[in-house]
Amino acid sequence: MSETPRQDGPTELVEASDGELIERLSGGTATLLLIWLIGVGALSTLLAAWTFVWISTGERLGAGALFGGFGIYTSLAGAAGPCMLWLTGRAQGHSLGWFMLTAAKIALVMVAIGLAFVLGATLIMAGVIPGAGALLAAGLVAIMALALSLVWALATWGADRWIARARVSEP
Repeated sequence: MSETPRQDGPTELVEASDGELIERLSGGTATLLLIWLIGVGALSTLLAAWTFVWISTGERLGAGALFGGFGIYTSLAGAAGPCMLWLTGRAQGHSLGWFMLTAAKIALVMVAIGLAFVLGATLIMAGVIPGAGALLAAGLVAIMALALSLVWALATWGADRWIARARVSEP
């Protein structure tokens, strides 16, 4: 295996504004990577949201909820996780364990932001602090977020390894 990028590989050499050559993802690779990361994040988060609602209320969300506002915003939030993970660890040769730990941190920060929003909205709109049931729901959300982070870590680490191998492999 050589250490120079292939001419037709997943990366390309481009000239920076200061005249230095830098390596970046090719357009096709970047597009496929974005579709992969957004798809994994959005679909896994939708499944987790569906499961959370089912566990906590006993109600199964229908197509109207999953393809309506709830589903769109849930998908957007979920798509952010793997994309942030990619930007954090891309092309630095990190291990699967590193991706798993970092994905868990990202997921828990996302949960904390969501819970802070719910707490603030409850305080402002109702003037009360959420009860004990909210703590149980928050714990369930955190557990599900950690499970989701494993999916994100595997998908992102797999994409990172594929790009690293394809970048230097012989045609």
